[in-house]
Formats: sequence, structure tokens, C-alpha cells
Amino acid sequence: MNKPLSGLKVIDLTHVLAGPYCTYQLSLLGAQVTKIESPRGDMTRPWGGEPDQIAMGLGTGFVAQNSGKRSAAIDITTQRGALLVAELAKEADIFVENYRPGTMQDHGLDFESLAAVNPDLIYLSISAFGQNGPLGHRPGFDDVIQATSGFMSINERGDGPIRTGGPVLDYATGMHATSAVLAAVLLRAQTGQGQRIDIAMQDVTMLLMNRHTSIAATTGVAVPPGTNRDAPLLGRYLAKDGYVMLAGYRPAHQRGILEAIGLTEFAVLPTAQLMTQMPQIEARVEEVLQQKTAAEWDNIFASAGVVAGGVKDLIEVFETGQPEARGLTTQVESAYGDHQVTSAGYRINDAVFQPGTHVPELGEHTSDVMAALGYSADEIAHLVEDGVIVTK
Repeated sequence: MNKPLSGLKVIDLTHVLAGPYCTYQLSLLGAQVTKIESPRGDMTRPWGGEPDQIAMGLGTGFVAQNSGKRSAAIDITTQRGALLVAELAKEADIFVENYRPGTMQDHGLDFESLAAVNPDLIYLSISAFGQNGPLGHRPGFDDVIQATSGFMSINERGDGPIRTGGPVLDYATGMHATSAVLAAVLLRAQTGQGQRIDIAMQDVTMLLMNRHTSIAATTGVAVPPGTNRDAPLLGRYLAKDGYVMLAGYRPAHQRGILEAIGLTEFAVLPTAQLMTQMPQIEARVEEVLQQKTAAEWDNIFASAGVVAGGVKDLIEVFETGQPEARGLTTQVESAYGDHQVTSAGYRINDAVFQPGTHVPELGEHTSDVMAALGYSADEIAHLVEDGVIVTK
């Protein structure tokens, strides 16, 4: 199938999750992505999986967002290594990095330096707090940004603020960064000039809390955390073996839920009576929901077409067959074996953009990348000897 970024070359100088997930999205859209790793490899290579898998540097934390990329292992802390990456950037369309602000400048790989030799370059920087401002110098990972952005403050339960799993902020930042790159590609087509993109994880996180962020900025008052129950028939309820979520935002939604769980005597009440009897209704709802499992209720809600559902784990979600029908995952291979990884997650013309089928080992394509720059086998061997590059 045709892919919108086919023919574009991306230099991926990113590590861990937010940056690699962005370049994974670019790869899904057809770009050729060359991942530049340190000689030690991306920090996620040993994250998760079987011992043999981890020993090969193909841990689940790496596999999930690096299929379809080429891996070139180059030590940019050496002057020669940084110059090699600059050479690659001369022929690139897009350059993505997610180091602490100032790091790229230290190695001569900042926007100004690369734009001087490639004025058409789209240069994307992903950082914790952005390239400017009083906090721009600070480092940060997903969990730190959850704390410092206000995100945890609106997810407080029990003994205090909750760190949300996922890690959602890394992936959200990668998605938002991809959107910014697509915008920059269009701007370059309009203006004929390269583009500079600055994405901050904290900014993205505050966008994820859009309504709360707007209220706090307007009023100067922090929004209190949500709860597991926001209103009658609106929130998490205990089932026989787990939980269900009810979304009775309006009387019509509430009536549908009551009808589905067999409380028809309440479902037929006029709205005024429905509201006044809510304490009694809530007690009955809690009692009835504990008579069936979350899975049983989920089937009932689905059949009735009401806005409610059982709380599922991921295996239960896959068992529904819906992700398969949507083409959400696909099989790829690596030197370790086969893996299931995610697709682009949307359909265009009833088709889904899928990743390349191979997950690279560390430095698997270093020799090819160097050869494409015109380096001979002897020169490549000398670079390996000097510790500038690592080949597979």
C-alpha cells in the first residue's frame, strides 16, 4: 500500500521510549529510519522477556517500538562519531533527538550546525521540559513528569497520588511529536525551508489534561482529583469477581443501564423521580452488580448497547477479537524469534499501516550505513578498532 512518508530518510538519535515511539510511527508511515545507538545500545534493549532474549539485546521494551528500523551503533561522544552522524544528517529529511537540552550542541549536532549543511532538514527535539524556560535544563522520565506536571495530582486515590501505568506520557509524547513532524513536512513543502520542532513531555502531559489545564490557567485554582465515583451511576462498581464501569452521564444513559441490569422499575421513572430516588437506586445497583461477574455484565452491556463495560486486563481484551479485527497488532521477527507489535492504530481506506517485519540487533546495519557514506571495508574496520562504531 502507498505510505505518506515513503522516500523520506530519518536519523533517529533517540533512546528509551518517547523518541523511539515517535520514529516508530514515522517508520509505520513509510519513512526509512536509521536508529543511531551508543555502543552499549538503547537503554530498553535489556528490558523484559526471557533470559536469552535479554542477552541478545532484544528485550520486550525494545522490540515494542523498534521494528522496521535500521540500527547503526556510533559513539557520538567521540569527535569522529559525531562527525559520522553529521554526515548522515546531510542526506536526511528528518533528524530526531531526545537528549537533555544542550547535549546536541556539545557534539556539534544541534539544529544550527546541521541546518548549515542541510537547510531542508526537519529537526525535532524531544525533552522533559522543553528547550527554554526556567526548567528547560532539567532531565526527566515518564514517572518524573507524571509528578511534576500536575498529572498525578488529579489521579489521587487511597494513600495519595497515583503513578499511571503505560507509561502513557512517553507514548503520548511520541504520538504528539509525530503529529508535529507531519505538520513540519507540510510546512517545508509550502515554504521550501527546513523546520525546527521543540516538544516537551510536560507540555504534552498538560494537553492530556486539557480541561483541567484550561481551568487552572484561567482561575488560578488547581482542579481537585477525580474519584472512582463521580456521580450516581457514573463510575466504578464492584462486580462478583472484579469491577464494571458505568457511564450514566444523562438520564437516558442511566435508564439504559438500569434496564440492562434488570432494574426496570427504576428505568421507567420520570426524570424528577429518578433524581430524587438516586440514593435508593444506587444501593440496589450495587447489590445487583455483585450478583454477576464483570465478564458477564460486559456481555450484557454489549448486547444492550448501553454505555457501561467490564474492567478487563489486556489478555481479556485480545480474547474479544476486536483488536484482531482492527489490525491493531502484527507479527514481526528478530534473531530471537517472533513478536507481536502494534500497528499505526487507525485505518485509511480500510487498511492499516504496519511496521517493517524485522527488529534489528545492536549495530546490525552499521556497516551498510557506513558503506552508503562511501567508507571502504578497511576504513570501517579502523572505525571499529578505534571504538567509534560497533558492527554486528
